[in-house]
Amino acid sequence: HIILCTIPIIWTSQFSSSIPQTITNDQRTRHNIVAMDNYTKPSNPLLINYHDALIYESDLSLLDNPSAWLNSDCIHFRLTRLSVMQKLLKNRDAGREDSNSDLFLDPSVVSFLMHQCDEEDEDEMSDLRRAWELPQPTDVKNESAIQSKPNEIQKKRLFVPINDQYASSRKSFVIPGGGSHWSFLFWDISICQSSGTESNMVTSKFFHFDSSNGYNSRAAKTTSKKLQKVLVSSWGNAIGISSDDINLVECKTPQQTNGCDCGLFALGVAQALAFADKSSETPDASELEFIVHYYFDKIGDVKSFGTNLRKIIGDDIRSLIISECERTCNY
Repeated sequence: HIILCTIPIIWTSQFSSSIPQTITNDQRTRHNIVAMDNYTKPSNPLLINYHDALIYESDLSLLDNPSAWLNSDCIHFRLTRLSVMQKLLKNRDAGREDSNSDLFLDPSVVSFLMHQCDEEDEDEMSDLRRAWELPQPTDVKNESAIQSKPNEIQKKRLFVPINDQYASSRKSFVIPGGGSHWSFLFWDISICQSSGTESNMVTSKFFHFDSSNGYNSRAAKTTSKKLQKVLVSSWGNAIGISSDDINLVECKTPQQTNGCDCGLFALGVAQALAFADKSSETPDASELEFIVHYYFDKIGDVKSFGTNLRKIIGDDIRSLIISECERTCNY
């Protein structure tokens, strides 16, 4: 263990940010604005800034408390950490598939999409699509474009934390710190233009993993529709699907046995899928369910899973703090 500083000192990771920032600080959710304000309070110092994922002493205390709910800062940190580890693994293994096809969304960005982004504003939707580098359809009228890359498959996998507040109205969203349950949405997109065809072959599948069966189903459906709206924005009929035509599967998920481990179960699903073999072009629910259940069995049974993952994440944060401190002290 290390002694946590009582003076807020910013330690910034040497790596550049791995998640596209599509909103400014003043547009972030009220929860995170409150967290930013806490930076000025010596009683809650900032411990580390890891690729723009801020961890305060109060966030670390949530991981140390076996009965505490995880907030969006803890969720954002862990997803950012998974993204970085995935890229480091790709660089180590030359034969590994390019991990840039994966995007781990910040809960604040999802909240912005659900409650502040105008879906009727095509420019705003298109800006998000470009920032997230979502697959783009080939112009079926441009024969040279098709011939240059025949049968090319564009893929993207998005890791999306789901909060039950995403299904709430804008009016109820103004309450800071709202929401009571986390789940996880896995979005798999592929677009292929085969030579000789007159349209793009599109697959857009959503897989929802909820450790409290059915609790977040409405939020997952609402979020999926909004995400697909971003995908199809300004494309017209070029890809043959609409924002309302979603393919959402409720997957069999390990079930929590208490009222506080939902965030940890959501992060467990994210980690299981982040490092799974991506050889399957179009994964199905049974394949993903097997991967998730196999990972959970490795960490522990459902009763001990939350406790074990809390320790893994907390120890990882402390290790990063020590490493960053040693690195800065060497200058």
